[in-house]
Amino acid sequence: MNTLRTQNLRRLRSVPILLLLLGVLTALAGPNASSQDTATAEAETEPAAESEAEAEVIATVGTTRLTRADLEQAVRRRSGGRPVPAEQQDRLQAQAVGDLVEQALLRAEIERRQIEVTDGEINDRIAQLSTELTARQSSLDAFLAGAGLDHEGLREQVRFEIAVPKIILPMITEDVMRQALAMHRYDFDGTRVRASHIILRPEASSGPNAIPAVLARAEQIRAEILAEELTFAEAAERYSAGPSRHRGGDLGFVPRHGLLSEEFAAQVFKLTKGEVSKPFVTPLGVHVAKVTDVDPGTVAPETFRKPLEQLAFQKVLQAFVIHCRQQTPIELKPGIVAGDPRAPGPRP
Repeated sequence: MNTLRTQNLRRLRSVPILLLLLGVLTALAGPNASSQDTATAEAETEPAAESEAEAEVIATVGTTRLTRADLEQAVRRRSGGRPVPAEQQDRLQAQAVGDLVEQALLRAEIERRQIEVTDGEINDRIAQLSTELTARQSSLDAFLAGAGLDHEGLREQVRFEIAVPKIILPMITEDVMRQALAMHRYDFDGTRVRASHIILRPEASSGPNAIPAVLARAEQIRAEILAEELTFAEAAERYSAGPSRHRGGDLGFVPRHGLLSEEFAAQVFKLTKGEVSKPFVTPLGVHVAKVTDVDPGTVAPETFRKPLEQLAFQKVLQAFVIHCRQQTPIELKPGIVAGDPRAPGPRP
């Protein structure tokens, strides 16, 4: 394999799989002049630095060796080429390693299953990308400069993007769709719930044990409510640190998205009417929540089948990658950690 193709494949391994499969590729379009200059400068200085980075193997996935150069490229893709605060660098690197491991597993499956992608499929996808970039007042060349790829590298990347769904889509059966609907109906059908909560805030001076101590206190309060020693409203008035305590913790009717934080809404919409949650943590503090009423949504499932299919795709893909992990020996160099590539990343 010649040097150019080796560089292209290394760059491809550094592109986060979900960015490709969920069509977010074009969101990277149109980099500003400074980012293009940076990418060009990196490309110009790469050959001198590559030999040592490529020689250092940081992980082995089956028969695929991942190098320090792969990791450096993956981190740059994750950060968009922007500086990352020091306190977020370890997390970003772990997610980048997770990207590399996932893609190595999937590439091995593509090869093992002999998944075919035609030149026509690749040409159509690149033409679509070019049209979308033009609509954003950018160009394919500008995109390639920002992504650190050449045209051959883009074709290999698109080939991978097309091949993975050919493995995953046949696994998305109607039963899988029914399960996805049961889990995510409230994301789309307009259902609202009337929620109450008790919020406890840790003392800033309590140090690293603050959250565990508050969680234990919240569990005690929940136990009092379940034992009917006091009502939820009475507990909220007595213990809650939020202004809703004056209303017995009542927050009124809330939708699944757009009004409450995702951390809070995700927990509340798991509850059935009358159920009291276990204590959970959000950036605001520790909560105990209760759903007191439900206003069912009226949007028919047929109208949100497409986004539901996207969620089902993510879940099946994740399960498939887990299966591949279980079947494939993976060795990481000491000090190298593979994080969850789907977890929210740091924001430079």
